[in-house]
Amino acid sequence: MRSFLVLATLFGLTRASVLHYHHAASKGGHHVQQVLNSLEDAPSSPAYDNTSPYFYSDAIRDHFSHNVASPPSKWNQRFYYQDQFWGGDGFPVFLYIGGEGPQGPASERLFMWELAKEHKALMVSLEHRFYGESYPTDDMSVENLSYLTSEQALADLARFIEYISSLTKESALKSNPPLKAKFSAANSKWVSFGGSYPGNLATWLKLKYPSSVAGTVGSSAPVQADYNFYRYAQVVGAALKYDLIGGSDQCYDIVEKAVAELHDLVTLTVPYGSSENVPASLKPCTDMNDEYDLYAYESNIFGNFQGTVQYNMQMSGAATVADLCSELTSDAHSSPLGALDAMVGKYFASSGEDSCIASSWSEMIGELKEEAFDGSSAMRQWIWQSCNEFGYFQTTEGDGHPFTSLTSCSLKIAGEEMCKQSYGIEEYWGPQKSGDGKKYASTETYGSRSVQGANITIPNGNMDPWHSLGVVNATGEFYEPAELTRSENVVFIDGTAHCRDMYAPEAFASAGFNDTEPVQWAHQVIRQDVARYIN
Repeated sequence: MRSFLVLATLFGLTRASVLHYHHAASKGGHHVQQVLNSLEDAPSSPAYDNTSPYFYSDAIRDHFSHNVASPPSKWNQRFYYQDQFWGGDGFPVFLYIGGEGPQGPASERLFMWELAKEHKALMVSLEHRFYGESYPTDDMSVENLSYLTSEQALADLARFIEYISSLTKESALKSNPPLKAKFSAANSKWVSFGGSYPGNLATWLKLKYPSSVAGTVGSSAPVQADYNFYRYAQVVGAALKYDLIGGSDQCYDIVEKAVAELHDLVTLTVPYGSSENVPASLKPCTDMNDEYDLYAYESNIFGNFQGTVQYNMQMSGAATVADLCSELTSDAHSSPLGALDAMVGKYFASSGEDSCIASSWSEMIGELKEEAFDGSSAMRQWIWQSCNEFGYFQTTEGDGHPFTSLTSCSLKIAGEEMCKQSYGIEEYWGPQKSGDGKKYASTETYGSRSVQGANITIPNGNMDPWHSLGVVNATGEFYEPAELTRSENVVFIDGTAHCRDMYAPEAFASAGFNDTEPVQWAHQVIRQDVARYIN
């Protein structure tokens, strides 16, 4: 297993690379896109139509510094335009917001697709700046990354909405190829959809540009910045215990004992992990000479559980919580460490004789230092956003989870050193703070969990690690009082993972996962809200 499973924040990953963040994958798209891609690979009907991309050539690089004496720099932003359901003038427009990876067109496996068909809506999808093929600058130098912020991304969305809404024969030439619209969207109401970080953007779009959209659905949105995100590990632990999805107290206890045994074993020798007693499936790929290499190794051990919980019952062919716990609790294993070895060998080891756990800090940081665009990689961009605005660094600090023995997954390494070494920062104390230095700048800008807007639907699953930074109801373990308005609707879904509500009814049936009653209920609530927003 040479690839890094480290950053899974808001990224999709199975055995693909990321950095310690189950939020975004290094290649292949943001979370929802990755899940759709996995379904596309499954033996079933295609997830996409043959929609071709457009590029909006009038996008502005910096929305906040130009003036009449200094015209803005323009660039090409990729988008998709799907009008097969559109009823024409006055019918709604549904905006599918791109995030931390390449963006594709809307898929028939999205719930938004079903709603668009129901309401005869135009569907448009906008790729996020700096991801995929949307390049506002020549490269990703630190100087250029200053243009990669959520505020710039929101301004992109607002400008794009204005463009589509006011499309004329002349302005159509601002698209490449020229956009030929069958109808006008000048009198159409817009509803935005996004999940994970794009769920943040969907939510914040309604806050910052309230007239741009009539309503929004911000799924699994971690609207609260958090530098030391150990709550992620706490939800992973809760999932390993939750019998509704195949967890158990026994499974949790075995994981806790196994990772403790593994940590003790690999740290007994110099280099770390060089003992012959390290089980075959848990051997490091390279010598671990210091705490940084140990972090690369232990974050991948942690990452196997992170990825499974975050994408539980959503990735075709991937292990589920029930699969892991079934293997871990099998009577065939004589020790917790032996159970962990068998689990990793069965579900996560790469094929071939070189199966091992990635363990090189320098390789990991080397990927993050790559400044060239390639149309697919996303790690450098997303970690920059995390360092600069949100934190989201998933550590094993805190308590209330089974991974405390993996001590190298600390904020010092997973957050501070990663930011310093990746971007040449001399001193780093976490995401930007507000003027008084008492709270994160993003909290001051957007309000954290107190999302005070109108017509905002906020779905979250209680087995999604990211819900611990989202807006949930009082029944949730991570509930925090928040100031909301009457037209905002919190949809808290039992037993579900990241962005589960975004997928069409029975989207995962071909993979053996039928919609549960909580998922059906959530779809009903979202359907009612969207109808209210456009009617």
